[in-house]
Amino acid sequence: MRFGKMNGPFEIPADGFLSRKAAHMEFSQEVVIDAPRQKVWDFIWNVEEFASCVPGVTQVERVDEERFRVRVEQKIGFLKATFHLNIEIQEKRAPEYIRTSGEGADSQIAASLKQRNEVTLEALSESQTKMSIRSSVDIFGKLGSLGFSVIKNQANKIFAEFAQRVKARLE
Repeated sequence: MRFGKMNGPFEIPADGFLSRKAAHMEFSQEVVIDAPRQKVWDFIWNVEEFASCVPGVTQVERVDEERFRVRVEQKIGFLKATFHLNIEIQEKRAPEYIRTSGEGADSQIAASLKQRNEVTLEALSESQTKMSIRSSVDIFGKLGSLGFSVIKNQANKIFAEFAQRVKARLE
């Protein structure tokens, strides 16, 4: 069932929850790593190891060279979400740039998300690399109704911890 003219179309699924785009967020993080750019690039392509640096990632499955299935568990506010994401590499320019997109859902809490990520590696010297990460996330359903500040605060913590884990693994 669809209704219009109220900040966009709403859909009422069989479970009765309203599902619509509830939140859009942009994130960025930079970290300087005491490692050569090629070493950082190689680490990114060890996808299972790289993904293990993301807090809450519990499973990574390589579908092929460009696609992955990832399971992520997060507690945000009073909700615990388990997202099953399909991630696809959209663009890569070795050893400096990668862009991915992904989407997934948690049917238990009637939430879903779409994301776009860009990772840029800049060689600061032969032994130092700046890794810049930019992400855009659209959150739909119950999770998006928690409010921008709750979600943004949790996401910022995740990003900061991820950057520090990558740095620790490579230095």
